[in-house]
Amino acid sequence: MTKKLSYILALVSAMLVLTACPHVVPDNPDNPDVPVTPDESWRQQASTSKLSGITYQLNVYSFADSDGDGWGDINGITQHLDYLDSIGATALWLSPVHEAMSYHGYNVNDYNSVSPKLGTEADLKELITKAKAKNIAIYLDFVLNHSGKDNDWFKQAMADPSGKYGSYYVLTEHSGESVTGGMGSWCSTSSGNVGYEGRLHFKLDWSKKTVTVTEITDAAQSSNGSASKWLYYGDGKLAGLYETSSGIFEITVDFKSDWGFLIRTSTTSWDSGTKWGGTAGKSVQFGTPYAINSNPANDITFGGSSARYWASFDASMPDLYYGPYAKASESATFKDLAAAADKWIKMGVAGLRLDAVIWIYQNNTTANVSFLKQWYDRCNSTWKGSGGSGDFYMVGEAWCDNAAQMAPYYEGLPSNFNFYYGYTLKDRIGKGKGDDFAKTVNGFQNLFRGYRSDFIDAIFLSNHDQDRFASDLGRDVAKEKLAAAVLLTSPGKPFVYQGEELGYWGTKSKGDEYVRTPIKWTRSGNVPTAALNGKVDNSMLSADISVEAQEQSQSSVLRVYRDFAKARNGWKALAKGTIEEIVSPNSAVAMWKMSYEGQTVLVLHNFGTGGPVLPLSSYKTDKLIVSNGMVTVSNGAVAMGAYSSAVFLQ
Repeated sequence: MTKKLSYILALVSAMLVLTACPHVVPDNPDNPDVPVTPDESWRQQASTSKLSGITYQLNVYSFADSDGDGWGDINGITQHLDYLDSIGATALWLSPVHEAMSYHGYNVNDYNSVSPKLGTEADLKELITKAKAKNIAIYLDFVLNHSGKDNDWFKQAMADPSGKYGSYYVLTEHSGESVTGGMGSWCSTSSGNVGYEGRLHFKLDWSKKTVTVTEITDAAQSSNGSASKWLYYGDGKLAGLYETSSGIFEITVDFKSDWGFLIRTSTTSWDSGTKWGGTAGKSVQFGTPYAINSNPANDITFGGSSARYWASFDASMPDLYYGPYAKASESATFKDLAAAADKWIKMGVAGLRLDAVIWIYQNNTTANVSFLKQWYDRCNSTWKGSGGSGDFYMVGEAWCDNAAQMAPYYEGLPSNFNFYYGYTLKDRIGKGKGDDFAKTVNGFQNLFRGYRSDFIDAIFLSNHDQDRFASDLGRDVAKEKLAAAVLLTSPGKPFVYQGEELGYWGTKSKGDEYVRTPIKWTRSGNVPTAALNGKVDNSMLSADISVEAQEQSQSSVLRVYRDFAKARNGWKALAKGTIEEIVSPNSAVAMWKMSYEGQTVLVLHNFGTGGPVLPLSSYKTDKLIVSNGMVTVSNGAVAMGAYSSAVFLQ
């Protein structure tokens, strides 16, 4: 016992203590807290170029406001390129910049435009040029599943469903292949003169399920108070029909309705079977029996058209239609959207983020993958044809139930968002368990590799559609720093979401806007809230969470992101390496190696609150690349404080 105690005391006295502030070795050669060998030539292995692949996701409308109108804009991004460069960004994913119906931009009205609220095409071109000078690429968010309801294509499709643009949307007449179940609903809209004003006679033949409408000059009738069938029209009016013979119901009314009419068998219920309507796109002809049905029960109109369309999300986002998936690239819809994409690629956009890709063919994986391969090949061809270097980048939001369901999407796209990485990390930090994290990540990698050998695993913590990762971690800053360090030392292409690097929290419980919070640049400055309609947690946006304050703090969340990003950019094994699991001597500690082109690093993360001492005499621990939290090193042993991290060159 005495001998063991003496050993521990000697170990502790010999240890070099690294403070809770993060460290990056290549840029701190004289830091006395960093354990180094007398010969520091190993630092020359660090690169001076950007290797990391880090992409920063930003909401253009709430990132930075250049002109003081309350809306974030493209010029605001350009003004803050130095900041984005300082956190190691090699690419920026911009929220949709096209003209759209809503602030977030996902219901696009014109794929060939830039929303005036966000700037001009010239502004976007300037951003692309100035970002490129800092080795930062620009990716656009591109919505292929649906357009906005105010899109001219959709308006023309509704005005003439049998015309050219009727083939651009999922309408009832060609719904079979695109709508095979899953998420969404049929919606209806009307165009043209679908209503009527004047005196009309209605004759309902219930046995034949037909209604005959006639223009008439006879006196109007009051509603039948004991009716079993009702005429529903106008602004919620109900007129009870009179049974004039067995199964025949009639009434004459002064009719006024902008949308047409329905037949109802209940004055209170709208359940299936109590509402009877007509066929989409087919209007009443006076004096001719018109067939009615209850499923579906479309508005019975007097002219124009009343077409039904499919919307996977909501009625403002009608689904686009590409025809049979094997020949999707031959459809007019595909060609017009590809022409729009060509415009931006030729301008210099280096990548696209594709929204909601599993719903393009309603969760039909085979169809979606075939479509996406055609889309990627087309865009990549444009990229190469316009002088682009390497392959065009494209990442899909294939948000499936699990990684196995998402993996086949790698046959269509080079990169897909790995939601399951963030889920796993959150779970393990919550449990204080790190020893199987590397194994799980390696499992994801092997799964994806089975579908594409050159896959690009897009890893992230959270995004604009999810509760903030900081909220999921209970707003524990130490855990937030750990999550940042793990993300930036994991294999793949890491995405950092706007405000994550500042420790932003927020949930969607009161609206999506609360997870799309503006950046607070200075302690006392304003933030762009106009797009969010004031739905901002101002209690979070205190002076201390601002960029100005965190840049001046050695213990801020921002400092961890900057230092680990700098390390990832500087060390090729950390940026591009293949992960190798290491059996951890402690259940709280995650350990792995990353190797690339002859360079290897050892990565350590403590997911727990304890302070384990790890016997690592078989590894090199004298060349520290970066660390965070309390880490001490002596004689081949590494002691790790709560939620600490360290990376050593091997």
